[in-house]
Order: sequence, then structure tokens, then C-alpha cells
Amino acid sequence: MANPLGPVIKEARKARGLTQGDIASALKISRPAVGQWESGDTGPDRDRLPALAKLLRIDLGALTNGELVMLEQGAAEGEVDSAASSTPSSNAREPQDQAAVDVSAFKGPRNVPVYGTGSGGDGGDFSFNGQLIDHAPRPPGIANRKDVYVVYLVGDSISPAYEDGTPIYVDPHRRPQPRDYVVVELRGEREGEPGPAFVKRLVARGAGKLRLEQHNPAGPLNPIDESQVVRVHRVIPWLELIGV
Repeated sequence: MANPLGPVIKEARKARGLTQGDIASALKISRPAVGQWESGDTGPDRDRLPALAKLLRIDLGALTNGELVMLEQGAAEGEVDSAASSTPSSNAREPQDQAAVDVSAFKGPRNVPVYGTGSGGDGGDFSFNGQLIDHAPRPPGIANRKDVYVVYLVGDSISPAYEDGTPIYVDPHRRPQPRDYVVVELRGEREGEPGPAFVKRLVARGAGKLRLEQHNPAGPLNPIDESQVVRVHRVIPWLELIGV
């Protein structure tokens, strides 16, 4: 028998302009697990329901009964979260289940620098060319964040989390944690030349080694010696960008 919460979760997620990946990231579960919830194949554990209801801003009691009751921005079970209440309504839309947030829907000022990339060589998806090519809109979740920048993803190695051509917002100051997606740049062959760069998921960092993984083909990559690394910057998740 299908889990009755599936249609409720799916409808609420779409109403809030979120992707399955957004929910997975916020609840620290896998995206396929969210898909199984929505299809009714499985359901969330009861101890996850409060966090899920708060994330989707729906009534917990109704969710438990398989019913959908949407709450006002920032409200959860009749209480207002002061941090969430100041967040504007979501201005990101989701054209398809696996589509990334449409950054053109962000209403903030266009003052986030977009840096150009060159064709990838051996061992990299791309290389930074050092050019400022555009400015992207600043979403509400990073209204006061300094030095954030945007690059366009090349390749599908971390699909469906981020697709080829997706603009990704990058924070150079917040230290990445395991399971964060990161932009990694390696040293060039000659001093002053850009080295190979790529976007992967951080597994671990320590003992002089950087350990990463990707989705296509799925699995861990060979550890990278830290002496070869120029920078490791954290990709800002969509939920964080929109201020959820």
C-alpha cells in the first residue's frame, strides 16, 4: 500500500519552489529517498516529520494525517520563527522535478560577479580565465555575504544535483564540510597559469589529502595531495540561497 504522505510532500514541495535535492540537503538524506517518499514507496520516519513540516511550512498534525495545510511564511504549528519570518517569499521556481532554481527569478540587485572559464584539460572540468564576464542577481539568502561569486558548471559529473550549464554560487570564506559541493582549483603546470578546476562533492580533508566524489560515474575519486590545491570553495546550496 502506498504511503499516503507522498502526494502531500510532493505538492507542498512544489508549492514552495523546492527540488527534491533541496529537501535531501536540508534533512541530510539522499535525493532518491525523497523521491521514494513522494512516490509513496516509503515514508519519512516519524522523528523527521517535524523538520519536514517546518521546511515545507505546512501543519504537522495535518501532515501526520496525510492532509496538506499550508502555513504562512515562517509559521510552523501556529508559531512564528523570527529568523524565517523576515525571509521574503520564495522567488525561485521549479520548472521540472530535477531542474535547478531559476536564478533569473531572484529579485535582488545584480551585483554578484560571474567569472569566465576556459575549456577543461586533462584532470579538470574547466579552468578559470580570470575574466569578469557578467553580474548575477543576489538572492535573499546571501544579501550580506561578501566575496560570493558565480561560475557556470561544465559537465554532468554531479548531476542531478547540478546540471551542465547551471550557474553555481560560491562562497570563498565559509569552510566546506563533508558532503558539501565544492569548487576545487589545482596548480597550473607553470607559475601564474590557471590550473584545472572542477566541481565535486567533498568527502574528507585531512592528513595532507583532499578526498572527493562525484555522481557520474558514481564513486570516490583518487585522493589529491593538498600541495597541488590552490583553493577549495564551498558551493552555496539552493535552500541557503533563497533564505530557507
